[in-house]
Parts: sequence; C-alpha cells; structure tokens
Amino acid sequence: MMSLKKITNHMSSYYGPLASLATPGGGIAAVGAIGPGILRCASSEGSRNDNFKSAKSDKPVKRVVFISQSSNVFSNLAFEDWLYKNWSFEKRNVLFLWRNNPCVVIGKHQNPYVEANLRYLESAGVPVARRNSGGGTVYHDEGNLNCTFFTNKARYNRKENLGVICQALQEDFNIRANATHRDDIIVGQDFKVSGSAAKLGRESAYHHCTLLVGTDKHQLKLALQGDKSIQSKATFSVPSLVMNLKDANQDITVEQLITSIGRKYLESSVVGNEASSQQMIQLSNGYTLINPTDDWFPGLGKLEVELSSYSWLHNKTPRFTITRPITLPECVANNTTVDVSVQVYHGIIEDVKMTNQDVCPDVADLIHEVGGAVKGSQFSVEIFNDLTNRMRLPQPLRTQRSVM
Repeated sequence: MMSLKKITNHMSSYYGPLASLATPGGGIAAVGAIGPGILRCASSEGSRNDNFKSAKSDKPVKRVVFISQSSNVFSNLAFEDWLYKNWSFEKRNVLFLWRNNPCVVIGKHQNPYVEANLRYLESAGVPVARRNSGGGTVYHDEGNLNCTFFTNKARYNRKENLGVICQALQEDFNIRANATHRDDIIVGQDFKVSGSAAKLGRESAYHHCTLLVGTDKHQLKLALQGDKSIQSKATFSVPSLVMNLKDANQDITVEQLITSIGRKYLESSVVGNEASSQQMIQLSNGYTLINPTDDWFPGLGKLEVELSSYSWLHNKTPRFTITRPITLPECVANNTTVDVSVQVYHGIIEDVKMTNQDVCPDVADLIHEVGGAVKGSQFSVEIFNDLTNRMRLPQPLRTQRSVM
C-alpha cells in the first residue's frame, strides 16, 4: 500500500490540508480536493459509492485524479476494468494513479510462457496477470508508478497524456524526458522509463503507461526471461534499454511523482493562459483516494476473480507450439532422444508430433499413440514428463486420459 502520510504531505504543500477517514472495513475513505483546502469526503458504508454516483448528477467536472490505496495487481486491474465499463467519460476525464507489489503484467494478446519466467516467478511467489489492453509485458513493483488516462473515444490522445508526464519530470525534477513515435518515454538518447498500452471501445477509452522510478532492475530482468524458443502467434514484447528515474535524479520518489503528475494533469483542465493554476484546479474535482474493493464498487470483486483466474491467464493465449527433447525410456529404446512438438490453442492441447525424421516406425507410432491421449487436455509444461511416463505403461493405461 502506498504511504498515505507521504502522499497527503506532498498534496498539502500545494492545496492545503488534505484529510482522510478510516472506514469500518479498514480502508481509506474517498477524499477529493475541489479547491485549495476544500474537501469532499465519504466515510460511511452507505456513502462510499455515492461519492462516485453523485458525479453523474452534479455539474460535470473536467478532471479528477484517483489514487489507489491497494498494491494488489488484480484489484487495481479490476478497478480499471470497472471504471471503463461503468462510467461515462463524455463530460469528464480521469487519471488513475496506482502501483503494485512485485508482479508481471502481460498484454491481452500475449503468451505468458514466452514473456515471463513462470517457474522462477512461481517459486518467488510473484503473480503473473493478463490485462485487458494490448501491448507488451511489464514488471511492476513499488518502485514503479502506473498512470491510466480515461476519456471518451473522441478525446483519446496518447501524446497529450505523455506530455503531462514529461512536463512534470522536466519542471519539478529537472529530468528531460521525451515521448517517442512508439509512445514510450525516454530519458537521454536510448533509455526507456515508460511504455504504453491502451484499450479503445465504442464510446470510452483508456491509455495507461508505466513509469520506472526505483524499480529493482535485477528482478525485472529475471522475471521477464521467458521461453523465446516458443513459436507463437501472440504479440511479442520489444526489448529495450531501461533506466530508473532515480538514475537521473536520486531524490525523486513515487509519492512526489503522484503529486507532480496529478497537479500537472489538473492544471491542464483549462486551455489557455488567462486562468491561474489555482483557478484551473478549482474547475477540476481534485484528488480522490480510492480503495478498489467490492464494498466500494459493486461488481469489482467479480472482475478481480476473473482477472486472477488460471483460465484468464492461460486459456486466453493465442495458438503456439512448444518443442522439447524427450529421452525415451529404456524399455522403449536405449540412449535415444527425440524432439516432440506440442501445439496449444487457448490453453488446450491440439496436437502432439515428433519432429525427427530418422526414428524407427515403432517409436513414431508410440509417440503418436501417447500424444493422442493428451489431445484436448489442459496444457502444462509438465506435459513432456507426462508423455515420457506414459511410454512406460502398458496398454490400455498409456492412452487413458488424465486431468493435469
């Protein structure tokens, strides 16, 4: 969880005292700064969602900044999805700022076996999540800040969003950053500190990006060492040289960035130079601290369950083929290794083939036999061990279907 004390201290330096209220469930009540020193709070069970529902009936606001008090990747991704599905952005824009405990997040159309070091991550207790937007794979930890910009489809503008971040970095931290044609943010000539992805619907859209502040780069490298030998129709991540913003300014913190980016975003509520910064902020709805739970946002829990499910991570994977060498049991052949390819679609094994051409027909028939037994089963990297073990069994045991 983000340090609420640090965040509110930074906000208070701009807007005056910022309050927070503890809810009965232990969360943080929503707090919004309509103008300097003017607060909007929701603390009771009945008023948690009223804070958000009232925005539909009140005079439309230009912009609001939501700050998550959760560091759970599935809760935060579920809130993104919940807001996208339940809010209208015709007359308001939203910036959602959030960060997570260590995790890997892949794009909607990616292959987790290619993009992530699944065996290492499982042993380290680091979750892998599939998000609803496209793009490449990223590593998150508490040294990484995520920014999600919500608008209607007509106002969707990545360059403008990245401009807010670059302006904050330049003006508040003296870091010269630029957005590239790929909508990355780079510092210096080649070092990437931010990557982007997006989801566009018929009416609403969001663009989100990462921002490497003080991420553990050693863990990032380990986490993203997936199996690049897999042949896949999925979107592949593009490797880049990366750096932390702390490498450019050692004093920068995530809490400072939250305040800085949020302030630049709110100040851009009004176009033109006639209004002062404080007048611009008064025309916005300010900061709101949110707790992404089902109590606050009914239906969010169901989204979180889906996003954290095995099925969502594995069974949404585009078709791929993975090939591994298998050493045949001695009861089949002595000192013989063959290459076996398994084709998988949406998590289900479609086909098993031996790729060697110089193997005796009996071995080829055996592999075809045991391969046929696992077609239609859920894929796991343990499938190759299963195939080897089946070869040791007599008929009809070797062709019995099993649930892996």
